[in-house]
Amino acid sequence: MKKNIIITGASSGLGKELALNFAKKKANLLLIARNKSRLNEVAILATKYGAKVISEICDVFDKDKLHKIILDFDNNYPVDLIIANAGVSAGTSQGSESLAQFHNILNINIYGVINSIHPLLSKFKDRKSGQIALVSSMAALHALPSAPAYSCSKICVKYYGDALRAELRKYNVKVNIIFPGYIKTAMTEKNNFPMPLLMNCDKAASKIVRGLESNNAYIIFPKVIYLVMKLLNIAPLYFQDKVFANLPKK
Repeated sequence: MKKNIIITGASSGLGKELALNFAKKKANLLLIARNKSRLNEVAILATKYGAKVISEICDVFDKDKLHKIILDFDNNYPVDLIIANAGVSAGTSQGSESLAQFHNILNINIYGVINSIHPLLSKFKDRKSGQIALVSSMAALHALPSAPAYSCSKICVKYYGDALRAELRKYNVKVNIIFPGYIKTAMTEKNNFPMPLLMNCDKAASKIVRGLESNNAYIIFPKVIYLVMKLLNIAPLYFQDKVFANLPKK
C-alpha cells in the first residue's frame, strides 16, 4: 500500500537512506532539508524507484515556513508517517561548546523536532491514525562530556516522544523513538576516534523501517552498545564519571 511520508534532514546520511528505502515501496514523499543540491539528488534517485517526490528547502527551525510546507502536503496527501530526523552536533576537541553552538544544536534538535511534529498533531487526532518517528540517540541514555548540548537535546527528544506516545494512544496514533549508535555519516566522519560497531546508513535505515512497521516504541541499535550503556547507568556515579570523563573528545 502506498503511504504518504515526510522525512526531515533528507538530503544525506540516514535521512537519505530512509527516503530511498520508502521510495522502493512506492510511497508519496515530502523530503525536507537545507542543502538544495544534495536534496535534489536524493529526489531524483527516489523518483527512479517509482515514488512521488516533493522536495522542499527549509530549516526546521523556521516554524512558519515549515508548517506551511507540511500542511500543504497533508492537504494533498494525508500524512501517514513523519520522521523527524534533522539534527546537528558539534565538537569539543578545541574546548567547551560555544554559546552559539549550544543554541544552534538545541534550536535544530529540539525546536526543529517540535516544529516538524506539531502541525500534524490535530490532523492525526481527527483522523485517528498516523505515525510519528523521532530520531534520538544513544546519547539520550547517558550524557556525553564530548557532546553536552547534543546529549541534552536527545534526552529531550526521548522525553517528548514518551509523553506524546502516552497522550496519543487513545487516538490510535503511533509514536516511535529511534536510538541509533554510531552511523557512518558526514557528521561522524569528523570524529577522529574509534566508533564501536559503526554501521552503514543503509543497514541502519533498514532496521528503522522494520521497527516502524512493527510499531516498536523504542528502536534501538546496536543492542550491544545499548546494554553497555544500561549497565553503566546502574554503576556508582563516581565510576560513571570516571569512565565518561576519559572518553575521547569530538
